[in-house]
Amino acid sequence: MEKEKTPKRTRKFPVKRIGLSTSVGMMFLLGMICGAVFFVVFGFFFLSDFKEISSRIDNFQPSFTSRIYDYKGRLIDELFTENREYVPLSDIPDVLRKVFIASEDQNFYSHPGIDLVGILRAAYQDLLNLKIVEGASTITQQLARNRFLSQKRIFNRKIKEILLALLIEKKYTKDEILEAYLNQIYFGHGAYGVKTAARIYFDKDLSHLNLAETAMLAGILRSPGNFSPYVNLRAAKVQQKRALRRMKEIGFITPEEMDKVLETPIVLSGLKKIASEAPYFVDYVLKDLLNQFDEEMVFSGGLKVFTTLDLDVQEIANKTLKESGYQGAILCLDPKNGNILAMVGGRDYQESKFNRAYQALRQPGSTFKPFVYTTAIDGGISPVDIFVDEPLVFPNNWKPKNYDKKFRGPMTLHEALEQSINIVGIKVLQQVGIDKAMSYAQRMGIHSPLQGNLSLVLGTSEVTLLELADAYSAFANGGRVPEPLAILKIEDSSGQVLFYGKRKVKQAIPTDTAYIMARLLQGVIERGTARRANIGRPAGGKTGSTEDFVDAWFVGFTPDLVCGVFLGNDNRDPLGPSKTGGIIAAPLFAKVMKPALENQPVHDFVKPDSVVELAVCVKSGLLPSSACKTLVLPFKQGTVPLNTCTQCSQ
Repeated sequence: MEKEKTPKRTRKFPVKRIGLSTSVGMMFLLGMICGAVFFVVFGFFFLSDFKEISSRIDNFQPSFTSRIYDYKGRLIDELFTENREYVPLSDIPDVLRKVFIASEDQNFYSHPGIDLVGILRAAYQDLLNLKIVEGASTITQQLARNRFLSQKRIFNRKIKEILLALLIEKKYTKDEILEAYLNQIYFGHGAYGVKTAARIYFDKDLSHLNLAETAMLAGILRSPGNFSPYVNLRAAKVQQKRALRRMKEIGFITPEEMDKVLETPIVLSGLKKIASEAPYFVDYVLKDLLNQFDEEMVFSGGLKVFTTLDLDVQEIANKTLKESGYQGAILCLDPKNGNILAMVGGRDYQESKFNRAYQALRQPGSTFKPFVYTTAIDGGISPVDIFVDEPLVFPNNWKPKNYDKKFRGPMTLHEALEQSINIVGIKVLQQVGIDKAMSYAQRMGIHSPLQGNLSLVLGTSEVTLLELADAYSAFANGGRVPEPLAILKIEDSSGQVLFYGKRKVKQAIPTDTAYIMARLLQGVIERGTARRANIGRPAGGKTGSTEDFVDAWFVGFTPDLVCGVFLGNDNRDPLGPSKTGGIIAAPLFAKVMKPALENQPVHDFVKPDSVVELAVCVKSGLLPSSACKTLVLPFKQGTVPLNTCTQCSQ
């Protein structure tokens, strides 16, 4: 009998002998291999991007707000792509750190940059609620995303974010990462970083925030567009409560403390935008900044720019031009050092950003005459030399006229200047020479091209208010003319000085000539066309008007302050009948100068020893007889009148 054959069995023993732990291990190993392959493939496709971003981490720095200050350290304006004021972690209150850690990343100090526990917890909550209710990005991941990546929710961005987070954790300490994060994050309404957010929402320094306000900031962070209390206060309070609940769960606060904080009223400061008192001046400064630094440094480098501006004088000048109703500009500067103290480039910056203080080239009219008279005085012509005001006809049929179309006959030089007599001005220019007069104007600070003809004295060559006012510094400052200065000092975000403004002052005309001209221009205010510019202290100046009342000017000065006023429409339409510099510009000078100088000591122009002051006959300019009305005038030695007047006794 044959033995029964035993059927062959398939080899199933390996399955029977392999336990569950071995199976999981194999799956884990397989996952590791797949993960490694994935990261190799990922690295192949994204290595160039990753290398570039990795190199940027070495120079890890957020965008800072640059700030412009006046000479007293008062904030004028801010320049930024992201409005941020950096604050070191040591100056951030501990309670604020805890709120953000509790709200955003409770395992921050224990994970390597990504939080697997947090990911699982978030996944559980999302599954439980059947929707995304909790994110899993760590503070480090958020920093990586906000600083180096776009906000688009795409797969490769998330992988980059994880890799960057791991790299950041290797390069920096936890405290350094937290400091960078708290200064980087966006809170809505243009506010970046916790310090700026505290100011935007509560107008407080970080050290003065209470826990209720701090928790609300943490809530805003989750979605500034939806949870800002300025947008939705109710939603903001819900998020505030969430942040506090997380603090309670972690043990940072007790339930009783949470309840007490929730009862604390929230007082918002209200959205405020710095309305710069000096937007035209800021543009002027910005031009200089961009000549020295690139745009990134200017708008993102956290520069501190200390300027020459005096906000008190600026406010006065702003109000004066605005209330006048005219378009134009007002400029004030210190004649001793060139510090620009006020610059109003137009009546409304929102209406027009064109800066008429230094960009507008306009005919200065008779404000140019002092340059010709300076040439005459310096060349030995006396303030009492006689010139005849009479009709003139030139070969080209040019027939110049005075403003009032009258002729006065013989008159002294100082009277002709006081009354702004065109005919005498032309005769003086003929006597001193056109080229010489142009040379004096250029030495004193007129840089715009000048036309070499007799109409030069009538102010037909266009100039800017800035160069005209600066040139008048010579009369106020003993012949010395400073280069206009706007920036005193620039510091970087760490306080290191990058730039000091250089003061440049040159002796443009002799001291005695400058003093005599200052006194003659003082006569313009006291007895001439600029009586409306009288400010009750020693001051000189000159009016200017152009044909058909298109432009009106007044530039005046004391030993401490030069102020120039220009009025004129951009399209050069006339300002109106009889709207001369003496009628509409000179009063604005007085409105600026009186309050600007009211707390300053009264200074007079300092007479050089080489100048002789002498009483003369008002009518003839000669030594007075007993019948003469007299006036004290300054003279250079050798130009003093020697004869006695006989006209007044006849």
